Amino acid sequence: MAATRRFCFSISWLRKVAGGLLAGLLPLAATGQTLTGTITASPAAGPVPYANLGIPGKTVGTVTDEHGRYQLAYTPANLADTVYLSSLGYRPQRVLLRELVAQPNRVLTAVAVPLTGVRVQAPGLYKRRRTLGCTSTSHSIIAKLKAEHLGAEMGMVVSIKHKPTKLLTAHFNVLYQQSDTLRFRVNLYRLRPDGRPSEEKLLNRNLLVNTADRTSPNAPLTVDLTPDQLVVDEDFLLTLEWVGGGEVEQVSKSLAFSSALGYGKGDLYFRKTSQDYWEKPSLGAALAGMQPRVGFYVTALD
Repeated sequence: MAATRRFCFSISWLRKVAGGLLAGLLPLAATGQTLTGTITASPAAGPVPYANLGIPGKTVGTVTDEHGRYQLAYTPANLADTVYLSSLGYRPQRVLLRELVAQPNRVLTAVAVPLTGVRVQAPGLYKRRRTLGCTSTSHSIIAKLKAEHLGAEMGMVVSIKHKPTKLLTAHFNVLYQQSDTLRFRVNLYRLRPDGRPSEEKLLNRNLLVNTADRTSPNAPLTVDLTPDQLVVDEDFLLTLEWVGGGEVEQVSKSLAFSSALGYGKGDLYFRKTSQDYWEKPSLGAALAGMQPRVGFYVTALD
């Protein structure tokens, strides 16, 4: 299936490095219909903001806004597919798209979210401060996420040096100079045994950040992870998920991330809408085995 899919990911490289290589194909224009509805919580029936809904692996998906409202683009061929609805702190639901079309307003049931356990470590741990990931601030080597819908997401595997590692801050070198403000959700995913991302999140809250939060147009987006007391023993995927602000066409054209080329660990993953499968950009042999690295990194103690 991967050989026939059209990806939303493109990478622009400095001409003298890679001859202006553009990797990836633009997605086909979506056709069909748009379903509108709301997702609320029981028993209070308040809105569920930034909930994910989509057809797994079908690039049909979106994210609710701050009022729990959503717009889901689909085609008649999707009516027999199952839509997955999920949000932190709520029991997920699976529903046939045809049933969602008939009843677009849905209620999610709240469930208890276990608090992250605070580890009591022996004296002497966490003496070294490290920067883990890719710190590129390049404006010439960039990665662009060709988003079609809210829920488009890009991230990079962050490799730790020692166990355990305590995460302090996360940073994202976002290149976006438009007047509107984009909103992202910061996600950290556990990896599967084969090294690919799982859907298990290490954060137990919606950690949101806006492009307007940058201290200057060229400064990274920065978030504080210390309230979450995140202590990891293994590599993880660090991502930004587009959840609000801007128009799809403008975001697809203007949103980019500083990037670099490298060998070894630090795989880059993307998906172009909520609940889609994770994909890796394939550059073949054009770059002599080097792979893209996106400018996402964390500060940590180990």
